[in-house]
Amino acid sequence: MKKRVVLTTLAAVLLLAAAIAAGLNAIFTVTHVRTQFLTYSEEGKREAVELREKLDEFIGSSTTFLDLDEVAGVVTQYPCFRVDSIAKSFPATVSLEISERKERFAFRREEGYAILDEEGVYLYEKAENVNRISGENILLENFPIEVGEEGVSGDYFTELLSVMNTFAGTLREIRSNILSVTLVRATTNPRDDFFRIQMREGVVIDLGNPAVKAEEKTEKALQKYLSLGDEERIFGFITAVDSPTTGEALEPDYSRDSKLR
Repeated sequence: MKKRVVLTTLAAVLLLAAAIAAGLNAIFTVTHVRTQFLTYSEEGKREAVELREKLDEFIGSSTTFLDLDEVAGVVTQYPCFRVDSIAKSFPATVSLEISERKERFAFRREEGYAILDEEGVYLYEKAENVNRISGENILLENFPIEVGEEGVSGDYFTELLSVMNTFAGTLREIRSNILSVTLVRATTNPRDDFFRIQMREGVVIDLGNPAVKAEEKTEKALQKYLSLGDEERIFGFITAVDSPTTGEALEPDYSRDSKLR
C-alpha cells in the first residue's frame, strides 16, 4: 500500500513538473533576436546579414531553456566576428552585441598566409596577404609562430604584440605605417636578437634585445621616428637598444647604416 502511494505521489510530481515546464515554454518563447553589429569592411557587412538570418532561427525556442553558448557557437562560424555581450531579456528576447575583428598581421604558410587580428588571435588563412578592409596586413617574418587549440604562441610573440600595441597607441592604424616586422637572430646569444621594423616610407627601426624593456625602447624609437623630417624617413635606420650593464633603455640613434646585424 505504501509503495503504491509513493509511486502515485511520484507520478503526480512528474506530471506537475511537466505541466510547469510546458507552461514556461509557452509563456517564455523567443520572438525577437536583437543583434547589434559593429563592422568595418564590406565583407563584414555581408557576413552580418548572413549571421543575422542564422541567429533568427532561434526564434520560437524556449527562452527559459535556450542555451546561450549554443547561440554564441553560431557566431564562431564567422571567425572575424566576436561576441561582446549576449543575454536573455525575458520573456521573449535574446540580445547580442557583435563586433568585427580587424585583420592586422600575416605570416607565410605553405599555401598562402595565416591572418591574425589586432590582439594576435588567429582568424583564418588566405592565398594572398590582402586585408579585408584595405591594403595589406603587417607581414611577420622569421617568427616561429605556432597556431594551436589554445591560441597563437612562439618565441617573442608576446613581445611582438606589446611592441605593436605601443605603436598603435600613438599611430592608431599602424598598417598605414608599418610594412613588416622581422625577427633577426644574429648569434646564439639572445641578447643579440632584434626586431627589424620596416616602415612604409623607407626608414627601418631596429629594436634590440626585445625581451628587455620592449615597450620603453619602442616608445623612444617611436618618438625618434616622429621627429624625423619627410626626407629622413625615406632611408636610414633608427636603432633602439638597452645598456648591456644597467639594462636601461638608451636614446635611439638615427644613421644611414644599420648598427645591428
